[in-house]
Amino acid sequence: MGIMGEGFFRIRAYREAGRVIMEETEKITEKTTKNDLLLIPRIGQALADKILELIKNGHIKFLDKLRLEIPKSVRDLLKIPGLGPGRIGKLFFLAGIQSKKELIKAAKNDQLISLPGFGKKTIDNIMNAISSSQQKKKRHKRSEVEPVAKKIISILKKIKGVEKVEIAGSFRRQNPTVGDLDILVSGNPNLKQAEKAILKKYSDHTLLGSGSTKISFVIFPANLQIDIRFVPEESWGAALLYFTGSKDYNVMMRKVAIEKELLLNEYGLFRDGEYIAGKTEKEVCKKLGLPYLEPKSRK
Repeated sequence: MGIMGEGFFRIRAYREAGRVIMEETEKITEKTTKNDLLLIPRIGQALADKILELIKNGHIKFLDKLRLEIPKSVRDLLKIPGLGPGRIGKLFFLAGIQSKKELIKAAKNDQLISLPGFGKKTIDNIMNAISSSQQKKKRHKRSEVEPVAKKIISILKKIKGVEKVEIAGSFRRQNPTVGDLDILVSGNPNLKQAEKAILKKYSDHTLLGSGSTKISFVIFPANLQIDIRFVPEESWGAALLYFTGSKDYNVMMRKVAIEKELLLNEYGLFRDGEYIAGKTEKEVCKKLGLPYLEPKSRK
């Protein structure tokens, strides 16, 4: 849908519904009715109809149509870090590019520079992302990642407008190895200033993506991906819970929320679209009736 140019809010509705359905699977059977589905948070009339169609027929006509319009090889371009659906749509509809092989060839032949949104820097970043994604992703020893984490935190804290900085993910859970490094930032900093200050310290890097809420890059020779997310104050605790994990711990919390007819995500805790909590982890846990666990205990 993103490649086709559909609106953000419609796409987000499907993502939120999908997340809720993942946690409701044991309750959904061939006997599930439309009224049953409408009782599930984030499921409206249109989504309920599509879910029933999937249960009855094993497929959804709307999705079948999208797959015919967007070949799998084009959808596979979404696996390239930093290449979002909007740009993929331009590659496909404006340049007729239908695969990674065709994309690489077009970039090498300078055929992308005329496309809107594809400047030289963007094209270089895409090619670097393809190169780095083809390298085998590895986990890093915590002791090797810690100096990098401390250095980036030190840089971020000096940026005007930054109020809080916290490392999330497996690093915060004190795992002995780390995949990517997830860092959360709150406040009102100048994002371009933050990006420039960080990347200046790492001359050997590939910028995977840079937007209004996230900077993502890989540093070499460590081949370590670092994601820096800018989070509003009211979502700080919810985001810290979500991005710290673990996956099983997050699933457990969302199931508890659903049982209480609430929705929990990285933006906060909600009831019927109304914000309830999210500023701190302890606040969210208290509203859910759950004990607060230290990150290292969230297995």
